Amino acid sequence: MSKPLQTINYDYAVWDRTYGYMKSNSATAKRYYEKHEFPNDTFKSLKVDGVFIFNPKNQPMFTKGFNHRNDTSLNFELMDFNKYPQNIALSPQTKQAFPPKNSPIDNPNNVPSTDGIIATRYGPAIYSSTSILKSDRSGAQLGYLVFIRLIDKSFISELSQYTAAGVEIADIESTDTYLPTLGSNIKLAKLSPTSERLIKNVDGKPLFKLVLYHTNTQAPPLLAPNVFILLAEMSMLLILAYSLYSYFLVTPVRKLAIDIQDMDRSREIKKLRYHYPITELIKVATHFNALMGTIQEQTKQLNEQAYIDKLTNIPNRRSFEQRLETYCQLLARQQIGFTLIIADVDHFKQYNDTLGHLAGDAALIKVAQTLTQQFYRAEDMCARFGGEEFIMLFRDIPDEPLQAKLDAMLLSFKDLALPHPSSDTAPYVTISLGACKVDPIEDYQFKNNSNVIGRQVSLLADKALYQAKDAGRNQYRKVSIRLDRIEECESSNPSDQP
Repeated sequence: MSKPLQTINYDYAVWDRTYGYMKSNSATAKRYYEKHEFPNDTFKSLKVDGVFIFNPKNQPMFTKGFNHRNDTSLNFELMDFNKYPQNIALSPQTKQAFPPKNSPIDNPNNVPSTDGIIATRYGPAIYSSTSILKSDRSGAQLGYLVFIRLIDKSFISELSQYTAAGVEIADIESTDTYLPTLGSNIKLAKLSPTSERLIKNVDGKPLFKLVLYHTNTQAPPLLAPNVFILLAEMSMLLILAYSLYSYFLVTPVRKLAIDIQDMDRSREIKKLRYHYPITELIKVATHFNALMGTIQEQTKQLNEQAYIDKLTNIPNRRSFEQRLETYCQLLARQQIGFTLIIADVDHFKQYNDTLGHLAGDAALIKVAQTLTQQFYRAEDMCARFGGEEFIMLFRDIPDEPLQAKLDAMLLSFKDLALPHPSSDTAPYVTISLGACKVDPIEDYQFKNNSNVIGRQVSLLADKALYQAKDAGRNQYRKVSIRLDRIEECESSNPSDQP
């Protein structure tokens, strides 16, 4: 339940628009960001109930509470650290010295962040807090962004779907001090109708307890008395019925055990076969397969929430950064080149101002669909980088096909002819493109970390994009660079990083 909240919190905190909001001294620019990035519809789509932006001194810069389910405003007090000193745990700045160096953070997982449970005047809530950085994880940390979601009846109902069993919130009683906390590695000694876990507040004090109702507290069918009776009867007739006993009982159970053991060794979940001569084994296989299907479906949903952009249904920035890291390693170690393309929707602010935020969201969906139609190979990718920006990767594409691909992208938007009444460039929605192609060098040993490649290529593609914009938009600019030149650029201009 916390994973989607952590993902969207990271995307908003590590974003140039949020970074620019913290650096800006213009009250008008700040109000524009707050109005357009956090309207009530955003709370509904993101499933959050509170947004809080703090500066490096732990002072609130922006706060808003809105119940995303019943459309009511909320007035939180948790950002008042004088009244609630324990809530300072919301700050991820305590995880490392502050302010840190301006050098980029190599991995998204290294960005200072924290999450957990916190008490509010409206009840308990899960929270996620991430330091505010540029989109490429560079620059000084200008504060941190906090998202919260209330733990209410609808939250518990959704949680019950994931556990496939009943879950309830209960108050803590005086006799509950012995209960283990959520996440404790407790070895179960006996079967029981329920399991209980303490949930602690950010200050470490018990907040409430979760009660999980198990679906079955009886012994598994294989341990039922009738099975033991059957084994006892068969033991008395062992000499006469050994062949039948081996065929109908020993061999199927052994096969079932071998199948489960193989899954444990390979760490790969497979369905069990149904063709057993014993009814109890068929039931075991049936329920096991149903449970595995539920787990696989839930795992798929969690992966999609973590790596797929909710609006456009294409990969998000975190998914792109992982693919880019793989491409950079292939280039540095195996000399396999790639091309990075950044696309920006022209005059998108005017589009939103003229037609509205919902029309802007619909336009972004069509832009994503139009761009992804240019991708035919499984290893290539188009992702939403943030706002109206999209970023693409093509592996090992020659110059002429790349040129044709860029022309085709521009032409596809002309064919789409999505009206843009306030555009100064064309009467329809257009995009500007900046592309950087990296050429490998045979037998060249790249000495720096592979992250250097991604940093320099992103910088060059971004510069090419702004050249296309300065030249009038609705066009592209393309640059190429050899692998050895990337290393020279990093050595000669270490501070010239995106």
